[in-house]
Amino acid sequence: MEGTMMLSRVADHLYWMSRQMERAENLARLVRVSEEMLLDDATLGRGSAQEYWTPVLTATAMEASFRTLYPHPVQGAAARYLTLDQRNPDSIVSCICQARENARSVRDKISDEMWSELNALYMLVSSAEGADLLARSPQSFYDKVITSSMLFDGITEATLTRDEGWNFLQLGRLLERADMTSRFLDIRSQSMAEADAAVEPLQWGAILRACSAHACYRRQFGGEITIERIVDLLLFSNEFPRSVRHCLRRADEILHDISGTPTGRYSNPCEKITGALLARLSFAGPPEVMARGLHAYIDDLQKQLNTAGQTIFETYVLLPGEVSRHFPRGSRPDTFSDWQREQQQQQQQQ
Repeated sequence: MEGTMMLSRVADHLYWMSRQMERAENLARLVRVSEEMLLDDATLGRGSAQEYWTPVLTATAMEASFRTLYPHPVQGAAARYLTLDQRNPDSIVSCICQARENARSVRDKISDEMWSELNALYMLVSSAEGADLLARSPQSFYDKVITSSMLFDGITEATLTRDEGWNFLQLGRLLERADMTSRFLDIRSQSMAEADAAVEPLQWGAILRACSAHACYRRQFGGEITIERIVDLLLFSNEFPRSVRHCLRRADEILHDISGTPTGRYSNPCEKITGALLARLSFAGPPEVMARGLHAYIDDLQKQLNTAGQTIFETYVLLPGEVSRHFPRGSRPDTFSDWQREQQQQQQQQ
């Protein structure tokens, strides 16, 4: 029993370390591009900052808490809430702090180089120097977060043993990346009705840049930007590494590596759920998405991604006796942040 608990806890820490680093990187990508677009809109005299940030906060599931903490937001409040506000458990600085805490808990399971890079990023974002850099040059601050996260991935690739710990670390990164890519699309889907036809290609181009997909899009489709082609690339591409389908395909392969079950079969609920979701993406395309509505399609996709993540924990991390305590019958959290914070609070109290 004790050995199983220790293995479960190691898997938990590695999974969340990776997932939180990926979330911090994606938020940095999102805020960086959003600030660029907001500056362009202000220069051209279009819209207000509040109108611009509302879809961003809604798509990232942070609007309600933002409105509570900032009932009368001033200029720059949304960007600060997403970046340095430690009251926001999913801000960039909070994600990096949580990733570092998880890394510290499994210090002997990761390489020295991984720890050094993550710790250096933590020291930057939590310091007065980091806050000063953000105030002076926001783009430089977000670039540092993105570059450090990508370097962390590269160091992990080059230094970590390919064992079960590696598999859970990859699962966290892939599921978070799939979720965030879908949220990037959802930002534009929620404001499509009032979009200015003249600036819509610029706004969709910003989403492509946030996903580092602009060059790939041009190579595959040319210069004209359309919603259908963006959906095809970011949801259904089997080759682009940040597409939802690619991430789920890799996650499905990793789950089968963990269990030893041949691909195409399943031996537990999480393999069944991810396999079904992957099949759905493999046999669909932009016409089905546009017919249903982009926001409705993404909303359902995110619920299924949450279910996949929950089932992974029920299968591999939580002991059978703890499942009902954390996830009572008939309930399912929209995200894992509350559950994860509960786990971390328990660890700090020990």
